[in-house]
Amino acid sequence: MNIDKLDYHSLVIFESISRHLNAGLVANELGMSISSVSRHLGILRDIFKDALFIRRAQGFVLSDKAIQLLPYIKQLLHDYQVIKHNHIHFNPLTARGHFKIYAYNEFTYVINKVIHQYILTQAPNLSFEVRTLSSDCSRAIEHGEIDFAVVYERFKDHKIISEMFSPTEELFLIAKEGHPVFSEAFTLENLCQYDYFSLDNYNDLSIPLLEQLGKKEGMAVNMLGATDNIAALSRHILDSRAISMSCNVFTREFYALIKGIQTAPLPSELTERLLEQITVGRRVGNYLIYSEINQSPTHHWLKQQLFNGIRDEWYLAMRR
Repeated sequence: MNIDKLDYHSLVIFESISRHLNAGLVANELGMSISSVSRHLGILRDIFKDALFIRRAQGFVLSDKAIQLLPYIKQLLHDYQVIKHNHIHFNPLTARGHFKIYAYNEFTYVINKVIHQYILTQAPNLSFEVRTLSSDCSRAIEHGEIDFAVVYERFKDHKIISEMFSPTEELFLIAKEGHPVFSEAFTLENLCQYDYFSLDNYNDLSIPLLEQLGKKEGMAVNMLGATDNIAALSRHILDSRAISMSCNVFTREFYALIKGIQTAPLPSELTERLLEQITVGRRVGNYLIYSEINQSPTHHWLKQQLFNGIRDEWYLAMRR
């Protein structure tokens, strides 16, 4: 083996191929061409005198040699990032990279706002892909295929770093403007008498909070349906006498712009009873989550900017 040919970039490509098992995905993640990925793979194969990644119809398969080498390569990359993070000055103006951010529907507007108003003004060479999160992305985050996600609760702790940027302290009732629910006391009994269309703020719950607490108290709730999309909920609210509920202040801000829809905070005592139905083993709230794999200076800087920006926007929205 000519180990002198082994450089940092080749190690990065080795690790990326081991996760994606697809040259196109590696090229997309690293911002390079597929031919460049193939060229570096050829160098790696020459150094180690092994195929390393064997082509199959469904993608690459790691050879025995690649499996043996992978832990050492991951350690080398980790040590490199520690040195880079601790001993090299980071300048956002010269930072480059493409980042994937997934978030529940209510957060996507604010994330784009933070990116354009706070991040790109400091780091203009970064690029972003912001998508609506509609399923459990834990595995993709663990593997670094998604750089960041903004979620309520539904994530596994294994190999995922979670940072709460705001706790859930308020719940808001949503209904058509002039709905009789707004002229009554917000008690569990009164709320349970109306049709309910659930906004899936907590996708890890088997049934919505109102229905869950109602059953405990011997009250039935007529569930019309559920959605994780604010626009879809708006139509259901406007076209029926159903009520709904949200824990998100950005949702409340959005509905302040929609003619014909009204929101109001639930009493703190009822809010506490509803939130007690969530048992996830950690404080209920909103989290920025990411993998422990990527610890580059750019990733670390971006994480802090996202966290601070979304948190600040949240508390600004609470005061409006």
